[in-house]
Amino acid sequence: MLNHKVSKAVRLAIAFGAASSAAFTSTAFAAEDGAKKVERIEVTGSRIKRTDMEGAMPVSSFSLEDIKATGVPTLEQFVEQLPIISGGSYGSSTNNGGTGFVSMNLRGLGDDRTLVLLNGRRFSGDISVIPMAAIARVDVLRDGASTIYGSDAIAGVVNFITTKDYSGTEIEFRYQETSEGDGETDSISFVTGVEGDKGNLILSVGYDKREAIYGSQRDFSSCPYFERDTNDDGVNDETFCAGSSRTTPSSFSLSDGTRGTFMKADDGSARPLTAEDRYNYASSSILYQPRESYNIFAAGRYELLDSDFTTVEFFSENMFTHRTSEQQMAPTATFWGMTVPESHPDNTMGQDVSATRRLTETGGRNWQRDVYEYLITSGFQGELDNGWFWDVSYGVNHRRQNIEEDGRVHQERITNLVNKETCAADELCSAAVAGTPNGVWNPFEKDTLTKAMQDYVIVPLTNTTISEDTQLQFNLTGDSGDFELPAGAVAWAVGYEHLSTSYRNIKDGAAGLGQIYGVAAGGAEGKYNTEAAYVEVNIPLLADLPFAERLDLTVATRRTDVSTIEDAETTSKVALEWRPNSELLVRANYSEGFRTPGIVDMFRPRTQSANTYSDPCVDFATSESATLRANCLADGLPLDWEQTNRQSGSWIGGSPDLGPEKSESVSLGVVWSPEFIEGFSMTLDYYDIAIEEVIGELGIGTIAAECYNSENFSSPMCAQIKGPQAYGASGNGPRRDSTDSLSGVDLATQNLGFFDSEGVDFDFEYKLAALSGDIRFKLSGTYLLDHTHLEAEGLTASDLLGKYGNDVANGGRGAFNKVRANFRTSYSQDDWGLSHTIQYQSAVDDFAPADSNLSNSVDAMMYHDVSGYYHAHDNLSLSFGITNLLDQDPEYVTNGDNRMLIRVHRLTGRQYFAKATFKF
Repeated sequence: MLNHKVSKAVRLAIAFGAASSAAFTSTAFAAEDGAKKVERIEVTGSRIKRTDMEGAMPVSSFSLEDIKATGVPTLEQFVEQLPIISGGSYGSSTNNGGTGFVSMNLRGLGDDRTLVLLNGRRFSGDISVIPMAAIARVDVLRDGASTIYGSDAIAGVVNFITTKDYSGTEIEFRYQETSEGDGETDSISFVTGVEGDKGNLILSVGYDKREAIYGSQRDFSSCPYFERDTNDDGVNDETFCAGSSRTTPSSFSLSDGTRGTFMKADDGSARPLTAEDRYNYASSSILYQPRESYNIFAAGRYELLDSDFTTVEFFSENMFTHRTSEQQMAPTATFWGMTVPESHPDNTMGQDVSATRRLTETGGRNWQRDVYEYLITSGFQGELDNGWFWDVSYGVNHRRQNIEEDGRVHQERITNLVNKETCAADELCSAAVAGTPNGVWNPFEKDTLTKAMQDYVIVPLTNTTISEDTQLQFNLTGDSGDFELPAGAVAWAVGYEHLSTSYRNIKDGAAGLGQIYGVAAGGAEGKYNTEAAYVEVNIPLLADLPFAERLDLTVATRRTDVSTIEDAETTSKVALEWRPNSELLVRANYSEGFRTPGIVDMFRPRTQSANTYSDPCVDFATSESATLRANCLADGLPLDWEQTNRQSGSWIGGSPDLGPEKSESVSLGVVWSPEFIEGFSMTLDYYDIAIEEVIGELGIGTIAAECYNSENFSSPMCAQIKGPQAYGASGNGPRRDSTDSLSGVDLATQNLGFFDSEGVDFDFEYKLAALSGDIRFKLSGTYLLDHTHLEAEGLTASDLLGKYGNDVANGGRGAFNKVRANFRTSYSQDDWGLSHTIQYQSAVDDFAPADSNLSNSVDAMMYHDVSGYYHAHDNLSLSFGITNLLDQDPEYVTNGDNRMLIRVHRLTGRQYFAKATFKF
C-alpha cells in the first residue's frame, strides 16, 4: 500500500497546480535599522532557519494571545479541542483507564504516533504541566516529520515554544466550577523576567488544584444502564438501572454443569440472577479525576563571546513538576470465581460453587498517583561570521511515578476465608474469622466481611515506575553564501542526535510475588539507545518570474540506528513550495516515517485486565454459519444463550521482540490571501497517511470472532484464548469461565496490520474593522475522507469513517467524525473584548451496530463556549467565561463506555471560570 503514495502525490500536485491562481502575502520581517540582514527563525517541521513562517510544511501556529482569545482557561483544554484531535483521548480527568497524564492523539492515529516537542526538542512528559504563563506559541505540524525529528512523528508534531524575552512580572489567579457547584479548580501562576545587554532570565511558578466529580453526581453516569424490549418486537426500547453480575450478596455458578449465574434464594435454593440483583458499580466511581500540581520553569541565556569568527551563547531550560491525582472505582470482587466448597456451612447448594462476590464492605479501589518530573536542558548556540547557525545541547527528562493502591484483594487469603480447613491452618485467617457464627466468612449475605477479615485479605501495594530520556543534539544550518543558483542561495541543515531511553517498574510485597488479583508478579525494566544523523537541503529552482515568484524544492534524509532493532532505518522527505505571485502559496510534501517500539510497548509488565467485548456466540442459533453454531455448542452454550457478562479476563503486556512501524504520508495544499478582500485568508491542505506493521493489541472481539468462525477452533488466534485455568479462574470448559465469558485471552503487544487516514484540513479567517472595534471570524477544521484500519493480515479491513467504536490506536471508545471544526467569532475594542466559539463534531454511527440496540448512532454535537476580558487598569486584566454554555451531556449509546463516549464528549456539563491578572 505504501508504494502508491508517490504516484498519488504526483497526480494530485498536477491537479492542484492546474487549478491554482491568485495570491499569497508572505510574512515579512523588517530589516533592522535599515541593514540588509533579516531575522531568520526555525519553523516547526524544518531545521533550516528561514525568514517567513508560511512554507512547504502545513503548520498551524498559535500565539499565547491566540490561545487566550479562544476563551479556554487552560493549555490542556486548548490542545484537547483542536479539530485535528480525534479518536479517543485520555485527558488528565479520565478515571477508568486514565493516569492523569495528558497526551495528544492527532488524526485518531494514537498518541504514540504524535511527537511532542518543547522548544524543538523531544519532550516525553505530561502536557498539562507545561506552564501556560511561559508559553510564547504552540505550533501544530499537520504532517509526518520523522526525517527531521525521528521516531513517532507520523501523524504530526506539536511544538510548545516558551517565551525568550519576557520582561516584568505577572501574577494570575483563576477559579473554575461547574453549574452543579462541583469540580472546583483553583490555580495561581507567577512569571517574572529580566533582560540585560547580554541575556535574560525567566522564572515561572504555578499551582493548580481540582476537585473530583463522582459518577453519582450526574444522571448520565450514576448507573450502568441496561436495555430491554418491552413490546417483543426485537428492538430494545427502554433502559433500566442494573450493573455487574459480580454483586453482593454473592452470585455464583454451579459445579454440576448447570449453565447460568445464580443467587441464593430465601429458602436456600439456587435462583437465577435478576437485574435487581446486579451491582451498580458506577455511582461510587470517580467521573472526573481530582488532581493537584506544582510546576516551576526557569530559563535563561547569556552571551559568552562575540568575536569575528562566531558568537557563543549559553542557554538553559529547566522544568520541575509535582502532580498528585486520584482514581477511584467500585470495590473489587472475586472476579475469578472463588470456590466455596460444599462443606461450607452457608453453602446450601449441595455442591461446590464458584462465587463472584463484590466486596462492598471495603469501600472501593483507590489509586493515589504521586508524579515527580524534571527536565534539564543546557547548551551553547551561536552564529558564525558567514551567517551559519549552530547549537549543541544535552537534556535529561526524568519521571518517577509512585502509585499507592488500596482495595486490591489477596486471592489466596480470601479463598482461605471460605474454607475451614485451609483457614484453620493459617494463624492470621483463624484470627480474622474468630467470633463468626460458623468459623468462616459467609459470602452469601451482605455486610459479613468484618474489619478483621478486610485487614487480612485487602492488601495495599506500591507500584513505582521510573523512566528517563537523555538527548544529545547538534545542529548546523546555513546557506551557500556567495555561491548562488540563479534563483538564490541553497539553504541547508545537518545534525546528529543521540537518545537514551530507560524504564523500570518496581512492585512491592505481595504484588511482586503475584499474590494480588489483577497484578502480575515481578517488575520490569528495559533500555534502548538511538543514534541518528540527518541532512536537509532547500534548493531555489525559480524566482522573480511570471507565475513563479518563488519555486523551492526541499529534500531531506535521516538515518536512524536503534539498539533494539537489527537494521538501521532510513527515511526521506521531498517538499515543493511554489509561489505563483505574492498572494498564493501552493505546497506539496512526501515523507517517510517510522516509529520505534516504545519502552511500554516492549517492557510493560504482564498484567491481568477486564476488557469489554462482544461475544460471537450471542444468538448463535440463528447464525447462517454452521461452523459458528458447532463451536458455540462445543462450549456447552445453550441455543438461547445471552452474554450476561460483557467483560473478559485477559492478559496485557509488552513484547521485547517488536519491530518498527513504517509510514508514508502525502500532503498537498494552498494558502491564499487575496489583496482584493482585505483581511481574508484561507488554507486548504489535503493529507494521506499510511502506516504498516502497526504496533498494538488485537481486540478480544476480533480474536473471538476469528476463532469461533474457524472449523474445530483451527484458527491460530484460538491459541490466544488461554482459558480460565491459565487465568486462575473457575471455568465452564477450556475457554470460558464460570459466567461463560471468554477467559485468559492473551493481548500481548505485537506488530499487526495497517492504518490509512485521508482528509482535508481547512482554515478560513476574516478580520475587519467595524462597530468601533475589530471583528474576527475564524473557521478551522478537518474533513475526514477515509480512516481504515486492518487489525492483522488475513482479516477484513475496518472502515471507521463516520463511526464510533474501539479506538485500537489509543484504547477505549473513540469517534472518527467526518467533520470536526471550530468556529470562533470575536470582537475587541480598546480595553475589552468578547468571544464565542462553536466546537462541532458531525454525527457518527456505531461501527458494530445491532438491530436490537436502543442507540446505534450519535447526533452531531455543538459545544458553545463564550468568554470576555476587560483591561481594568494598566496593571489589572479580568477574564471570564462559560464553557459548554448549553450544558450538554454526553449522548447515550448502547456500545459505549458506561453507555457513553467518555473519551470524546465533555463530561462536566456547563463550567464557569474567572481570571484576574496583575502585571508589574
